[in-house]
Amino acid sequence: MADAQWGNCKGCRFFASTSASPEDREVHNCNHPKLRPFELEVSGASGCNVYEARTSPKDTYEEPAPSVQ
Repeated sequence: MADAQWGNCKGCRFFASTSASPEDREVHNCNHPKLRPFELEVSGASGCNVYEARTSPKDTYEEPAPSVQ
């Protein structure tokens, strides 16, 4: 997280929007692994320093599948 840059939530892969082009007024959960336990709700116009840009319109965070042993 130390090398992350500040950015708006609507362009972050952790913003839980399913829209290809989220808007400022949308409100969704932040799915960053370290912030998820707080059930943080943010708007598209919000921002922080754990921002990670979406690389494609459908680039949203998904939990890794549990390993089967």
